[in-house]
Amino acid sequence: MRIVPWIQPLFPDRAAAGRSLAAAVVELEFDEPVVVGVARGGVAVALEVARELDAPLTAIDVERVNAYGLRLGAVTAHGPPYLREGHGVPEEGVASALERARHAAEVLEARLEHETLPVADRTAIVVDDGLITGLTLATACRWARAKRVGRLIAAMPVGHVDGLARLRQEADLVVCLHPLEEIAVVGQAYDSFDPLDEWYVAGLLAGHHGRLISSCAIDRARRPAGSQDGGRGFPLPGSD
Repeated sequence: MRIVPWIQPLFPDRAAAGRSLAAAVVELEFDEPVVVGVARGGVAVALEVARELDAPLTAIDVERVNAYGLRLGAVTAHGPPYLREGHGVPEEGVASALERARHAAEVLEARLEHETLPVADRTAIVVDDGLITGLTLATACRWARAKRVGRLIAAMPVGHVDGLARLRQEADLVVCLHPLEEIAVVGQAYDSFDPLDEWYVAGLLAGHHGRLISSCAIDRARRPAGSQDGGRGFPLPGSD
């Protein structure tokens, strides 16, 4: 039996954590960033960051790569994996585990019914609801690097110091409100940490996208005739 040490919860829920994280991120004054939430729980946190920054919100799924009862690493649907060194699993076992995990990520992203936004040459803020090992966010960062991101920020409300050390090798900047030595699972930091189904996450993404489209339309309507387009400079799907 694993004994998990008790810690005082830091946040009521993911939305509250996101608002606290957003307050820290906005002080950094990034230029036209895109916010990337790690599905599922990270999207609820990322939504609050995107709202505060008035920035586009997109999402990717990161799945664990497991074989022979071991956590080998993680992978996205369309990006390079992050694998631990010295795991001792035969190459064919790793390949099979990667294929299963990548397929699971593809399935979830399809269910979100969301077109992942491009991050090439932009500042991307990759957000999750917390980290312990750092494998999930490190994998998300490798996805962003493969997409030729301009500047890469990893942000989370809470994280274990060991996982944060791993993440600093992947991101240009790591923003963590509560770096802790004594935390075993991310849910310890929350009063409410219920799992989020894909339909709820899809609704968060669609709702934020719709709000940005409406905001852009209002901005254009208020702009004097013949003036140059001074919008956010980001191609929002469905905004043509």
